[in-house]
Amino acid sequence: MTTDPDAPLRPDLAAAHAEAWASLSQPGNWWSAGARRALAVTAAHVMWSADAPPPWVSASGVPGTLAPDALEHAPAAAHDAAARLARHAATITRETYGRIRDALGALAYVELVGLVCTVAATTSLRRSLGLPPRDPDPAPRGPAGEPARTDPPALAEATRNWVPVAAPADRTAAVVQALTAVPGAHRLLWRLAAAQYVPDDEMVDPRWTRGTLTRVEMELVATRVSQRRECHY
Repeated sequence: MTTDPDAPLRPDLAAAHAEAWASLSQPGNWWSAGARRALAVTAAHVMWSADAPPPWVSASGVPGTLAPDALEHAPAAAHDAAARLARHAATITRETYGRIRDALGALAYVELVGLVCTVAATTSLRRSLGLPPRDPDPAPRGPAGEPARTDPPALAEATRNWVPVAAPADRTAAVVQALTAVPGAHRLLWRLAAAQYVPDDEMVDPRWTRGTLTRVEMELVATRVSQRRECHY
């Protein structure tokens, strides 16, 4: 008799995480399937490594930090950015973003942020609950695929983000628009958020509850975690 490793999870949460995990081995809009897999491996390794390089050191320059074939799929600048986002996100300044943008492109960076968020959400939950990882690599091997490179939506310069966002730019809820310049990454993030936190259409209801924690209790947990992670949005 086999035991379902996802048995402790609510069905909707397990489904959202399975979809997010699968996305790591599929082509995106700006990164190929091979690049996404390789960057996910880098992000997961640095995120949980006891000897990850500090933020001022490029991960690609530290032997043993990247997988042997990492640079065959994505450039060193992308792996460095994935590592910085995964382990030292609070140290990214506007100047840091500017350097990454110049190296990779703003929309490729937005997709990379979404990818690292996916790695963080899927691996953190399983580790915190003592569940086995889905696979030794954070992104299971899948078919190769080139990025879609479809035209982005009409974009605007954000007023509370550094990255471009879908127009019009939101002047109050910047976190909601952060990945809208890459619709696929945005949809996946909010699929996770709906299962892990609050569905988008329920955000305005302070009394919404999933039946376990009240909205006030959820916001208290979210605030505490954000403070500990130095996420001061």
